[in-house]
Amino acid sequence: MNKINIKTLIIILTLASIISSCTERIDIKLDSDRQRLVVEAIITDIPGNQYVKLTKTADYFSNKPPEGVSNAVIKIKTSYNTITLNENDSIKGFYEFPFEFVGVQGSDYSLDINLDSEIAGQTNFTANTKMPYLSDDVDSIQVVWNPRFEAWVIRLFALDPPSEDYYMFNGIRNGVLITDSIHKVNIANDNFFNGNYTKGVAVLVLDDYELEPGDTFTLALSNITKDYAAFVNEIQTEIQANEPLFSGPPANISTNISNGAIGWFTAYPTFFSSTMVKEKAETKL
Repeated sequence: MNKINIKTLIIILTLASIISSCTERIDIKLDSDRQRLVVEAIITDIPGNQYVKLTKTADYFSNKPPEGVSNAVIKIKTSYNTITLNENDSIKGFYEFPFEFVGVQGSDYSLDINLDSEIAGQTNFTANTKMPYLSDDVDSIQVVWNPRFEAWVIRLFALDPPSEDYYMFNGIRNGVLITDSIHKVNIANDNFFNGNYTKGVAVLVLDDYELEPGDTFTLALSNITKDYAAFVNEIQTEIQANEPLFSGPPANISTNISNGAIGWFTAYPTFFSSTMVKEKAETKL
């Protein structure tokens, strides 16, 4: 009897040792990386909806918001003039266009940033982009309840032009943007319906709580460049959970900003289509 107790005790102690070794705390020390400029620059064809945002990168475990970069001289060159942006009085690093400025489809734009102090040894950063054309041949949209997934599906009925196009889809509920984070935005190409009628293709899927019957839902359809589509897809891939857990290290996200800055300068037109959200029982798949 004593032998059995001793043997059992040995097994328990061995298991305890293994468990404690599996939960041992490991402190990972990550050295600070060199600071870099982050650029978010957007031109649309909607008045008051264009801006340039400048921030600095932070360490991996930093729990502070990115630091805005003030006192920069930012110029946008178009085919007909050059515009100097003004920094917002209350938002550090946020630079605004004149309200009446709108992008023009098919136009080229150049961005020139000059800082008053160096970041990573540089003070000047440039980028170029072109606003694609966007067909407005949209018949309608539908908001359909899918009971299997317990989600709202946004379907688009439109004639796609024969050109190679890349689209960004955003959702607006009663005038408020609900795809307000980059992981909620849907990016798609027209490979499956290029030059054809879309016949109600699904372009957005929203959670149950994001819409209610009686809401006015507006789909914002933007035609973006191929490179910008790849940039957004890369960000969405990097911010989602890795599967499996011990997958490879994250890759560097592409950029079209010069001199080692990260981010993107883009221009795109947008078309809006609205409908009322029906009761779930009234929707048909």
